[in-house]
Amino acid sequence: MAEASEMRMAELARRSELSVPTIKYYLREGLLQQGRRTSVNQAVYSDAHLERLRLVRALTAVAGLPLSKVGEVVAAVSGEPTVIDAMAVAQDVLLGDGAQEGATQADVKISEVLDRVIAERGWRCERTSPAYRAAVNAVDELDQEGLAVILDRLGDYAESAERVGRIDLETIDEVEGLEEKVRGVVLGSVLRRPLLEALVLLAQQHFAQEHFAQDVTDPSASRRR
Repeated sequence: MAEASEMRMAELARRSELSVPTIKYYLREGLLQQGRRTSVNQAVYSDAHLERLRLVRALTAVAGLPLSKVGEVVAAVSGEPTVIDAMAVAQDVLLGDGAQEGATQADVKISEVLDRVIAERGWRCERTSPAYRAAVNAVDELDQEGLAVILDRLGDYAESAERVGRIDLETIDEVEGLEEKVRGVVLGSVLRRPLLEALVLLAQQHFAQEHFAQDVTDPSASRRR
């Protein structure tokens, strides 16, 4: 008989709100650790398995990661990396392979724009990191689309990003134990991203109501322009 903390596949599926075939697929792909065998074709699972399934579900449903990237996160959480290593994994997962492309001549000019902002903030950054490359790509895209109004406020965006980055690290400091810190870095970085993007959109809604209130409340405003 299974122990109180253990469950069969059917209960694991019910509690995780995932189908049995999905769970078996995760087992085959190594995203879920094997259960404790009770016979040749039977196994029982623990709360640790349930936690892992909830993690995988959060990474796919909330963060929108493909299973290949989910595997990288799971490996990072399950291994023994340092906090810095875990941060590198999280950033690699978030940015993907597109940030790894080689620099072009146009990138040199764009990098100078980004480097000025980085220098103004006094940041210590790795120019070889995917995050730096992603920032260069983003600035380049804005430049090509003629969105100078955004690039002119790059320093303001950097200031806001600095505050978010500081908050991220402050929350990690509040977590006890290296293992939990690593978990917090990886999951916090991946799952916080959609939250922050949603909050920015909500803030836009708020300020749009303030800034363009006349356009909404006074139908004659458009005729006077």
